[in-house]
Amino acid sequence: MSETTRPSTLASAEQLFAPIKRRYQKLTLPVSGLQVRIQSLNERELSTYQAMTLAKTGSFKLSKLEDANRRLIVLCLVDDAGNRILNGSHVAKLEEWDSADTAYLSGECSTHVGLRADEIEGLVKNSSKTSVAD
Repeated sequence: MSETTRPSTLASAEQLFAPIKRRYQKLTLPVSGLQVRIQSLNERELSTYQAMTLAKTGSFKLSKLEDANRRLIVLCLVDDAGNRILNGSHVAKLEEWDSADTAYLSGECSTHVGLRADEIEGLVKNSSKTSVAD
């Protein structure tokens, strides 16, 4: 954004810390044809999700890297009222979904919450250079 298109006043602390307004998006899964709704995450939720891939020693948990896409789907899928429709027990059940649907949905969730594909790829690449906790 150029200087000429920016607002003339800077945001105040009060504006910066106003309650979060979730963003939502409806998607149609490419294989099953099911329509789903995803939500944005706040910083705490995203940080907790990212931290779950690390062991206390700072090394990567291989099992958590392997199910990272499914865990993100669980965090993002909501109903029309914005309530999560899945929980942690559904992570393993998502293994049985068509991989094209999970790949599409996790990609859309990543984009919607502000994760870049290169960040996730970096985690996976770094896990091969770092000791693995599992």
